[in-house]
Amino acid sequence: MRALTVGMLVVAVLAACSGQDPSAPYRLTGAEPVPGSFDWWLLPPEDDPEISVADAFGRLPGAGEEPASFVALGRVRNELDGSVGPTAWLFVTPHLCFATAKGDLVSPGRFGDGDACTDDNLYVQGVDARTGEVLGGFTAFDTVEGWTPARAGAPAPIEVRTQAGTTRLH
Repeated sequence: MRALTVGMLVVAVLAACSGQDPSAPYRLTGAEPVPGSFDWWLLPPEDDPEISVADAFGRLPGAGEEPASFVALGRVRNELDGSVGPTAWLFVTPHLCFATAKGDLVSPGRFGDGDACTDDNLYVQGVDARTGEVLGGFTAFDTVEGWTPARAGAPAPIEVRTQAGTTRLH
């Protein structure tokens, strides 16, 4: 009986160890400022996600409009007021710019001067990783060296198709 109990315990431990956390490579590893945003920082997550990264991305304004976006799992802190958001899927998309006109998000291409955006323009958006609520976004500007959030690993890219197009999430 003892051998059977020990054997079942070993099988249970091995099964638990082999279960990979799909969000592990996306997790932020430390606090870091977002370049060109002046007062926004990224922090490691506190919770595990309850929605998938693909589901979260599909909820965003502009999802699918650009061919690539970097993804991280973490929280956002505003240095100006000290507020910290919940654990969220954070999407950093180059060449995605929004301006506001009477409170609405408007693509810069609709201003008449063509595409005022460059690949150095970054738009950071968050989706609550537990509820799926879109948390908002802010602009940033890439560094000369290029910037991606410091994550625990290098997640395999996935393609997400939306009505606006297909985006490769890195």
